[in-house]
Amino acid sequence: MTRILLWSPLDDYLVDVLEALECVEFLRIGSVEDLVQHLPGTDALVLLGTLYSEEVAKAVHEQADRLRWIQLTTAGYDGISFHGVPASVVVTNAGHIHAPLIAEHALTLLTALVRRLPCYGEGKARRAWDRNIPLPLSTLEEAKVVILGYGGIGREIARRLKAFGSRVTAVARSERSDEFADYIVASSRFHEALGEADALIVASALTPETKGMVDAGALAALPRGSVLVNIARGGVVDSMAVVDALSSGHLYGAGLDVTDPEPLPSDHPLWACPNLIVTPHVAAFGSAAVRRRFADLLTDNIARFKQGYALQHRVV
Repeated sequence: MTRILLWSPLDDYLVDVLEALECVEFLRIGSVEDLVQHLPGTDALVLLGTLYSEEVAKAVHEQADRLRWIQLTTAGYDGISFHGVPASVVVTNAGHIHAPLIAEHALTLLTALVRRLPCYGEGKARRAWDRNIPLPLSTLEEAKVVILGYGGIGREIARRLKAFGSRVTAVARSERSDEFADYIVASSRFHEALGEADALIVASALTPETKGMVDAGALAALPRGSVLVNIARGGVVDSMAVVDALSSGHLYGAGLDVTDPEPLPSDHPLWACPNLIVTPHVAAFGSAAVRRRFADLLTDNIARFKQGYALQHRVV
């Protein structure tokens, strides 16, 4: 019997998935205290990636006597990268399962900013049919968009941008070619790529190398009036640099699904910035197709785990 703990607060559908499997004993938990109590004797952990904190890592290192596998429900695995797992534990993520939905959210934020939707909120509040906006309307057609990070999510963003007629430059570990990007340049050329960009979309994993990569210098490299979208991890972007760039008008606007810190405190200066759209880390929510794909992945990986086969989407 394979014993699995499930700790993914918003993924109720996974209960039915796990209950339907034979020779699997599973328990749903909801806190670090639950984890510490139930880790001994557990073979696998299905976990929302953002929950893997230093405290959770300590519990895994100290209490997991039988743990051999962690399946993340997210594509991101920055907690694993920063805090580590025992050498005996394999970690798998959700791969590119969430990519289409997150890309859709990124384009929603981007088009809202390009079409200056935040400007119209004031007119609505005044019940005024006011066509005089501070900056002219813009378009994604022929817009130059830089995507930082070109994994599954970055590529799905580029696919959608090409449908709008945008010119896409992706920033990745190394240069290569791809049908959806006009150029893919190495990260050493990041600031150079920003020099002519109308927009920057952050889609990279949070690693020691990318932490704070979008800092004051990177934002200064963008032309005045450009926009920023972040659907990756808040830690890739320097929040106070964004505050300064928005307040000065150097950035026209920003769309942030993730922030640093997160949740964003009510007294954080970002809230007072002009032309800012904040969504509370929901880019991966709302798709039955995503749920079906992850259920299939989880079921297949559990079968592979029980039979001793290689797991899909291993990251550690």
